[in-house]
This record gives sequence, structure tokens and C-alpha cells, in this order.
Amino acid sequence: MAQSGHRQAMTPAFWEPALKHLCKDAVMADFISRYAHIPFECHEDLLVALLRIVVGQQISGRVAESIWQRLSLARQGRWESWLLTTPENELKALGVNTNKARTLKEVAYRFATQAWSKRYFERLSDKEVIEAIVAVKGLGPWSAQNFLIFGLVRPDVLPMGDLGIRLALLRGYFPMKNRDFMTSKAFESRVKLLADRWAPYRTVATWFLWRSLENTP
Repeated sequence: MAQSGHRQAMTPAFWEPALKHLCKDAVMADFISRYAHIPFECHEDLLVALLRIVVGQQISGRVAESIWQRLSLARQGRWESWLLTTPENELKALGVNTNKARTLKEVAYRFATQAWSKRYFERLSDKEVIEAIVAVKGLGPWSAQNFLIFGLVRPDVLPMGDLGIRLALLRGYFPMKNRDFMTSKAFESRVKLLADRWAPYRTVATWFLWRSLENTP
């Protein structure tokens, strides 16, 4: 399986039915009309998907890409074997902090030992995948939900802990409100009503919310 780290464009089987369903929402229909030409992209390799998610935690996409490129250039052989044999200080010199270096090594170990694999994750429900991922120190719900979207390509994931998603919701659905509204109970309850209507295709809604910010998730 490829370990290049590049995402590949694809059209999941659920995509077209999702577009028809989501177009019942006027705001989402506008997002779709503007950004439907941009293909969904995912990772072919689950290990790479999770490693990239770890690298990208709490930093900008541009910085994450720069660090990933440095890691990729330094890597020799397969990701799991290289990460397990590379000292933490060398990984830190390439741009990851101590906590991320240890998380990368733990993820690599689980794939190297086959504790985690494509077959393992494909047998799990979304909830079970999240439970497995967050059991690793350094991986939380945001990481698990991104893995569900860009690794496993599950159709019904809405990562409400993602600041970009919350900002896109604010701009698209509550344009007269300021950022303080994003932390209110009213915001949470109104978004829940929206999300309930988007089910079972919240991954596709998530993609277009990210796209509405005109950046790459």
C-alpha cells in the first residue's frame, strides 16, 4: 500500500446521494453550487492518514505541510519502521514536539504490530473507532473524527471540536452573530438541529463547511 502521504481525489459511493440530500438546506446548497467542482480527497494509507493528523494538531495547514515534507524527506523505508528506530530528538529536530514524537511512535508501533490495520478499523463502528483512537495519549476526538473522514471515509462525521467548522457554521448560518455566539448554548442547540437534518451525510456537509472558508482541510 502506498505510503507517500499525498491525498488522492475520489468520489465515495455516498457522495451523490449526499449532495441531493444536503441541497434541501439553502445555505448548504449554496456551498455545494460554489465548491462541488473541488473533489473530495482522502488518504489511501491509514497509517499515513493518522500520522498526518498527529503532525497537523493545533498548527496551521501550511506549517503542518512543511513539517510533513521534512519528515518525508528524512524517512528511510516504511513509516512504521523508520519512526520506531528514529530517536525522539531527531524527530524534534524535524519540527515535531516531544508529545507528538511519542504519539507518532505509538501509532507506528500499533500498525507495525498489526494491533491496528485496515481490516481492524473496517470492522469497527464510528464510535468504536473513536474509542480506539482516543485511548492513545496525544490523540483526542478531533484526531479520531478526522481519521474517520480522511482515512476510513465514513459518511456521517461532524467534528464540532474543529474551529474551522464552527467558524464556517457561524459565517454561513448566523452571519449577524459575533464569535462569542460560537461558545453559547444557543449555538450548540441550533447547530444540532442542522446536523440532525444533514444526517446520515454529515461528512459531506463537513467537507463543504471547510470549503466555504476557501482553504484546504
